[in-house]
Amino acid sequence: MNRPIRIGLIAEGQTELRASIPYIKPEDGGKVIERNNEGALHILIRRELKTAGLPDCNFVQRHPLISESKCFKRTVGHSVLNPKYLAKVVISWKPEEVDMILIVVDADDNLSQRQRDLERALNKIRDNHLDVNEQPINDRSAGGLAIRNFETWLLADTQTISKILGVELEQLKNLEALDGTKDILETAITESTYLSKESSNQRPLQIRWDLASQIDLGIIKTCCPNGYATFTKHLIAATKVVTELNS
Repeated sequence: MNRPIRIGLIAEGQTELRASIPYIKPEDGGKVIERNNEGALHILIRRELKTAGLPDCNFVQRHPLISESKCFKRTVGHSVLNPKYLAKVVISWKPEEVDMILIVVDADDNLSQRQRDLERALNKIRDNHLDVNEQPINDRSAGGLAIRNFETWLLADTQTISKILGVELEQLKNLEALDGTKDILETAITESTYLSKESSNQRPLQIRWDLASQIDLGIIKTCCPNGYATFTKHLIAATKVVTELNS
């Protein structure tokens, strides 16, 4: 493949997607998201592909739904798992706009339910991700379940986080069973002077971006085997299908 892989990424909100999350202008739908507008999840995905020796990637903005355009709001949170929403979002991407589609959501305190919701969401994505002949594509998509939430993944490499933020953090054990990981990270960011000159609303998002750029991917897999490691396994498998088709 002589160009970056084009990925349509669906996730819950600014924690993962940063500046690519606000209201989407209709004319921006289907366009590549500028890298300075990417979030922490984009960074982790790109790093995983590079580590696996796979081509670079670009992330493609989705097309806003009519209902979102009317109220100038974008669907966020667990609402992105809604099958009707997903069908509309996925089918609006043209075959030439995206090579593969990913969805990542938080499990929070509802692991079993979220697992079922994610499986249903992936089936809906595969039913509506169509090729140039309008046939469903079932092997170029992957889902991820952050257990308990996306902050859990970012917290795995406590040594690097402590070094970047200048805040002492104890090594956390059994992360996927630990309550309050989001609060732990937010407290560390609040206590840190790192990027203290950044605007108050953008600083936490920029810090998450920086953490995602530097934390050890292997440590995340070890500490989050059911969430992160499983997601990256499916991510790599789907990406290899794309590269083989375009080789």
